[in-house]
Amino acid sequence: MSMDPEFAARYLNEQDPDESPPVRGLDREADIGAEPQVPEVPSLPEPEAPPYQAMPDNWAETTQVVASPLVPPPPATRPDEQRRPGAPSRPAEGAGEYREPAPRHRDTTGDYTADRRHQAPARPPHGFADAGSTDAGQALSGPFVDLSGPFVDYSRGPAAAHRPPSQPFPAGPSQAPFAANNGVARSESAPLWDASGSSFADASNAPALRAEDVVSAHKLPPEMGWRKAVYLGSAKTINLGAGPAEQQLREQIDLIKTNIPGNYLIGVVSIRGGVGKTRTTAGVGTAYAIHRKNEPVLAIDANPTYGALGRLIDPTATASIREFLADNNLHSYPMARHYTGKNKPGLEVLGANQNVANPFDLSPEAFGAVLRRVRRFYQLALVDCGPEIEHPVMQTVLSQVDSLIIVGTMNFDGAAAAETTIKWLAARSEYQALLRRSALVLNDVYNCADKDFMAKVRETIGQRVGGVTSIPWDKHLRDSPQLDWDALRRDTQYAYLGVAAWMAQGFRSGRTALR
Repeated sequence: MSMDPEFAARYLNEQDPDESPPVRGLDREADIGAEPQVPEVPSLPEPEAPPYQAMPDNWAETTQVVASPLVPPPPATRPDEQRRPGAPSRPAEGAGEYREPAPRHRDTTGDYTADRRHQAPARPPHGFADAGSTDAGQALSGPFVDLSGPFVDYSRGPAAAHRPPSQPFPAGPSQAPFAANNGVARSESAPLWDASGSSFADASNAPALRAEDVVSAHKLPPEMGWRKAVYLGSAKTINLGAGPAEQQLREQIDLIKTNIPGNYLIGVVSIRGGVGKTRTTAGVGTAYAIHRKNEPVLAIDANPTYGALGRLIDPTATASIREFLADNNLHSYPMARHYTGKNKPGLEVLGANQNVANPFDLSPEAFGAVLRRVRRFYQLALVDCGPEIEHPVMQTVLSQVDSLIIVGTMNFDGAAAAETTIKWLAARSEYQALLRRSALVLNDVYNCADKDFMAKVRETIGQRVGGVTSIPWDKHLRDSPQLDWDALRRDTQYAYLGVAAWMAQGFRSGRTALR
């Protein structure tokens, strides 16, 4: 029984709804009523490799070679390997590498089969350097510029196989040594300093750094004159500092306080009496005692004929050189102090023998023993010598003293006596060096000071000694039997301070260190 074809096609060939393919809408049919088309075989999309951009052969010459301890350097090129033009550089061992999951595509369009193998470069791209690299923060500004010339890697030195046999290999750029503690070692060498225009060549000519040039000095308040009145009148808010005279006085006091590394002995001499030699000894010694509070200062009377130094400094003192030498148990300063007098400012005195009924023969040996005992307890001492410069004791004095004060007066007789003393010392070679450490002091005992006279003395006599100065006339020095420092005129006090400061210049350079 034949079946109607139209019926069979409509009812008998109908598939089960669960097994029928999804119905495609009419709005998606390309051509309704056309012949049915065989569907294409489905295929998986092939993964696309990132585009490869070939580096030029000389790209390494346009980029600075940077050595990093985090990335090892690339291995040296083997002699049997030759680079192909246009092929990428071989990655360093251990560097990151990207491999395609699909089989590699073979490109047979060229003269050879290229291995299109995409890999991560061993060196970070320009603009994305590691932390601490010199390229960090520099963005890529454009494509690499293709420069002509062969590739030369100077980071590890040229390979021997790459050197042309006929031409010497050019020296590469200087490269700084690798720093183990730094992340990046710079390849360029440090610049050399040009010291031709500086003081490095001769350090002896370099100026010294002084504190007053870089630090503002603190002004001490004035202690005298109208500057002190302004300072006190402004409730100590206006400090003008010390004036020139006060500044000079402070410098002299600093000299007087100079430390003595041992003992220092000053002699006061003149071949003539009545020139104020004893008063000069007491005045200069008192100036030392006032400002050298931490150590005792002693004045010694070396006049063998009943000197008056003890009475001028301390009239109450009864002991003398005789008793000082007679005590064989002097082992400390308090025991020595028992035989010395002392004035109000603190100057001690070891007086001469005053007992006319029992005279004391001051011999050179006795005075040498006195000086040896004195050095055990006193660092600074002054010796008042007698007018007889050729006395045997004077030889001991002149051989032991470190400097001299040669005393004269402000008239012709007194100046001539001082000149004779200087000539006597200059005539003996052993005392010529002592004259350079000596000062000539002219006392104005007759109140006849003359500037022209003083200038003439400096031009003549003063050329043979270290310095020349004068003590002004003072009524207290003329009339008083005892030296009272507070009773002296201010100019007289300053004059004694000036002599003491001048003599103190030798405290560090005298013969002290030899003893």
